[in-house]
Amino acid sequence: MRPAWLMSAAAACVLALVLPAGAALAQGANPLPAGNVSLLVPFPAGGPLDIVARLFADKVGTRHGRAVVVENRPGAAGNVGAAALARAEPNGLTWMIAVDNLWTVNPHLGTSTNFDLDKDIATVGQLGKVVLMLAVHPKTPAKTWAELLAYSKTKSLNFGSAGIGSPGHLALEYLKMSAPFDAAHVPFRGAAPTITELLAGNIDGAFIVAGVMLDYVQSGKIRALAISDARRMAKFPEVPTAMEAGIKGFEAGFTNIVAVPAQTPGPIRAFIAAEMKAFAAMQDVRQRMDAVGIEPIVTGQDETRKWIAQERERWGKVAKARGLKAATPPTKK
Repeated sequence: MRPAWLMSAAAACVLALVLPAGAALAQGANPLPAGNVSLLVPFPAGGPLDIVARLFADKVGTRHGRAVVVENRPGAAGNVGAAALARAEPNGLTWMIAVDNLWTVNPHLGTSTNFDLDKDIATVGQLGKVVLMLAVHPKTPAKTWAELLAYSKTKSLNFGSAGIGSPGHLALEYLKMSAPFDAAHVPFRGAAPTITELLAGNIDGAFIVAGVMLDYVQSGKIRALAISDARRMAKFPEVPTAMEAGIKGFEAGFTNIVAVPAQTPGPIRAFIAAEMKAFAAMQDVRQRMDAVGIEPIVTGQDETRKWIAQERERWGKVAKARGLKAATPPTKK
């Protein structure tokens, strides 16, 4: 049986979803101490994750009349930001939102960290699912996956990503396991520069968050060959899934996860979880997340842990088979 104090905190958080911000505060639904909240993003500004983080920070801050400040702490495939979270005071004033590869892939990259990902950081839940698009620059003559595969046998290709261990990199390595395809990996410091280099034709292709590519695909600046999900996207009804395109058994989906220092009290975690649900239910938020290609799903802590365990095993096999290693060790900075 749950302790009475935890049940009361959960009930209070439910009230926060239905009452105006002032009323929620009056009911004592906000268990955070005084002060600004820091929302850490362990990747550079400008990418889809950063956009969602800033929207989330704005909505929570507005609801509760306090500043929620986004802090970008990129480096070491997300480990720099995670290290900052791990050593933060567990008082509810430091949160983090990161792509799930921090938990599912980084443990397999052979880095030495100054924190224990599973013991020093507690996940609150998932906030959004990311679907990738296999995209190429129009200078590449391929208009289908089959044509790209054939072209790759006649010319050396290079594919960019947001960095070693990023979703785009993982999808590329998974593709190499799923088909007789090869392309050199070119890591950048985030999704935004990857898109810039792809638009400029400095790289041949990339796996990019699908939603942000709509204008580029429609204008012909980028050519879409496949979607990484098991279902086609409404935005791109003509673009096949990877399996429909002929990449047998290929599916690669990623989620964003909100986390706090491990010793953060239960009522504060419940408060953040309630804010995530309220956030994802807002119509303008759903429209904005859809615009950047993120499905506004929200899960609880237990479901998130199951996802991490499942995906950590899956990507561990990819990391081992492809010999994936981190480029540089994480830093405390």
